[in-house]
Amino acid sequence: MAVISAALDTPRHFGSNRDCSHLVHAIYERAGFPYVYASADDLYDGVESFRRVAHPQTGDLIVWQGHVGIVVRPSRHVFFSFLSRGPGTDDYRSAYWAGRGEARFYRYIKK
Repeated sequence: MAVISAALDTPRHFGSNRDCSHLVHAIYERAGFPYVYASADDLYDGVESFRRVAHPQTGDLIVWQGHVGIVVRPSRHVFFSFLSRGPGTDDYRSAYWAGRGEARFYRYIKK
């Protein structure tokens, strides 16, 4: 829940140098779950701090090739990320996201 609180408390305006992977990294850091920064493509391939899971839970990562977000409400397929209009939520089963290819889910591994 700390990850979701940090995500939804994110300012609506970020500089143009921000992207989805930087946003997700900052949210996890703010929530007390640090990891070495990784791009969306690196996260898609898998990184040390996350374990791939088949069934997402609130706070897990959802990752496509080139894009990453945080699952907010898996029962409604809602995720939070940096979208074309800025930080916000969307349905990861919408036609747009389905068109991006297979999404993978990852859960943070606390050490």
